[in-house]
Amino acid sequence: MIDGSTRVFALLGDPVSHSLSPTMQNAAFRALGLPATYVPLRCTAADLPGLLRAIARAGGGGNVTIPHKEAAGSAVD
Repeated sequence: MIDGSTRVFALLGDPVSHSLSPTMQNAAFRALGLPATYVPLRCTAADLPGLLRAIARAGGGGNVTIPHKEAAGSAVD
């Protein structure tokens, strides 16, 4: 169940719909009984800095994939 205590983790990139990471990560969260979810988020390079900040502020995290890996490096401190 997703509620106010759920931590959000994401795969950021474009494309992301083909990724098996959400299935694997969500299975691990369930097996460990963690209140977390992992979602694929298709985004543009321009959206990336804001998304990274928002996810971090909310206590989550994630991964960045093509084509945004280099942009992510300059977006984080």
